[in-house]
Amino acid sequence: MMDVLIHLEHISVISENFEILRDITLSFPSGKSTVILGPSGCGKSTLLKAAAGILIPDSGSLLIDGKDFIKMSEKEIKSFRRHNGFVFQDSALWDNRTIYQNLSLPLEYHFPERSADQIKSRVVELLDRTGLYSQAYLRPAQLSTGERKLVSFLRALATEPTLLFMDEPTPSVDTKKAGFIHESLRDLKLNGCTMIAITHDQSLTSWLADYLVVLVEGRVLESGPFDEVKNSSNPAVRSVLSSILAEAASFDTDILGLLDEE
Repeated sequence: MMDVLIHLEHISVISENFEILRDITLSFPSGKSTVILGPSGCGKSTLLKAAAGILIPDSGSLLIDGKDFIKMSEKEIKSFRRHNGFVFQDSALWDNRTIYQNLSLPLEYHFPERSADQIKSRVVELLDRTGLYSQAYLRPAQLSTGERKLVSFLRALATEPTLLFMDEPTPSVDTKKAGFIHESLRDLKLNGCTMIAITHDQSLTSWLADYLVVLVEGRVLESGPFDEVKNSSNPAVRSVLSSILAEAASFDTDILGLLDEE
């Protein structure tokens, strides 16, 4: 049996009388990578935030390692967040802070035992690796959309996460910096990091996903190991996979098989 890190039980989310998520029950395995696929507006970002405990559902429950998130103590939640990174679709950087501060603040909060020099060393390392050191004291508004997205990724990476949530980590990021993101995710995957991602990056999906979740109109059409979902006989599932993953055929023979098996 798979070791479940995060489990959603009958989750529903309603906004302005519209049901964004509809009675979702879903498990995310520990140490594995799950990619959530679906058309725009189907509730993917809401599902990701619910799984991370950022958004509290209108009904249902979130279990973290078998514990009800709502009943967890502040200390338990802080421990959960300590090695938990989130890459937001809109970057969600602190506009009134410099890039350096956006990266250092999570370390200062979650690791108060670290010295200022230790925190500086980690932040400088990340900025150096991505060529952003010269922009360390700029504000987010002074960066391009792709650079802000990269900083959001670096912020999630700074705490050396064992659990990483990502909402479209690569759009607008140039080829070189997207390569850094891919390389970093490969390292995290090799080290057993649990990852839950939304992405339309076909090449990323083709090698990252151990599990797939197909979401349409707030409902899970199908979920499970990559190969099982890839070979689904459900026409609606196949339609979603084909439209999103078609361009990945050149990267991965498993994806090519998906498109050929008609």
